[in-house]
Amino acid sequence: MISSLSMVSAFAVFFLSCSSNVQAFGPVMRPAAIGGTRYVNNDARPMSSSVLLRMAEGGPPQYERRAASAISNEEVGQGTYLIRVAADDEKPVEYEPGHVLALEILNPEKGEDDEEEWLRGPYTVTRSDDSSFDVMYRVVGKKSQTFSAAVVKSTDSINNNARFQFGGKFKVPILEGIHHPEQLERIVLISTGVGVGPQMGFIEQALCDDAFAHIQIDLYAGFRNAKDVCCSDTLNDLATAHPDRFSWEAIVSDVVGRTSDPYALSKIANHAKKDSDSVNDKTATATHYHLIGNGSMVNEFKAGLKEAKIPDDRVTIEMYFNHKEIPRPDTVKSITDAVLKGRNSDHTSSDTKTEKKTTSPAV
Repeated sequence: MISSLSMVSAFAVFFLSCSSNVQAFGPVMRPAAIGGTRYVNNDARPMSSSVLLRMAEGGPPQYERRAASAISNEEVGQGTYLIRVAADDEKPVEYEPGHVLALEILNPEKGEDDEEEWLRGPYTVTRSDDSSFDVMYRVVGKKSQTFSAAVVKSTDSINNNARFQFGGKFKVPILEGIHHPEQLERIVLISTGVGVGPQMGFIEQALCDDAFAHIQIDLYAGFRNAKDVCCSDTLNDLATAHPDRFSWEAIVSDVVGRTSDPYALSKIANHAKKDSDSVNDKTATATHYHLIGNGSMVNEFKAGLKEAKIPDDRVTIEMYFNHKEIPRPDTVKSITDAVLKGRNSDHTSSDTKTEKKTTSPAV
């Protein structure tokens, strides 16, 4: 079954849970590795509210909350921010791109005499070092508005600092979910909105990993309009520094349609590599797909790739919302046809470069 985690349960448990020092979060998860064996949660089905309530009352994992401060909070696209949060303690911060954690901020609207209220939610890690981590978020409601207005920590205004807490480590990080990289020739990353954040972190990670040195990484990041495009400078710098290993393009739906529409699919097909003759396991393909974003995109690509006979372990996903979105049959067929076309085409290595774009592609 295709690797995934339903984020619905995580959100529901957050809003149902209390503010104790040890906090409940999401569905029961296994650690990323048990006894040397990688484990990926495979249940992508949304859970009912009654099931979530029972989980919140009785059995979800617990996490210890750690005090933290924001050290940067930059708008990287229209209404989209990249916040860096540092732990206030001396313990190491151990996350990788694609991990999901609990991030909380104290509600500043509460007065001194009011009981503290923490605004909390699950967020996917973009990148991390030993003392801090980044997450990308879009301003869509009270919690994210509070995040975007957070006062960044400084030596002269420490007492006015926004108070953060974080904890937990959920989901398998992107790099760890890509099995047997020695069998791969290409990794295709497809995202919508803030899903580009953890994929960008993975790209930075993979470009520094010898196990991925032979793999071409192509990113197709979907945005509604040109002003929404995020982190183009960072992605351009990565493409310039690694021209033979990484390329990316912003797929702007106002101009060329969505990532599942003909323009983007033509890119995926035209630059796809054939299955490698050197692949040891003949059931595997030479391409791994990672999908992250809204349920419409993820469900349609998941269905299209399945119809194209892409093995389940060559597709990893993370879905942010619209989990129950029903794939459009015509779109699923278009995705299947594009993938099969790419696998059956005979391209030279020079054909595997995607032209870099940071705004809307030409039409």
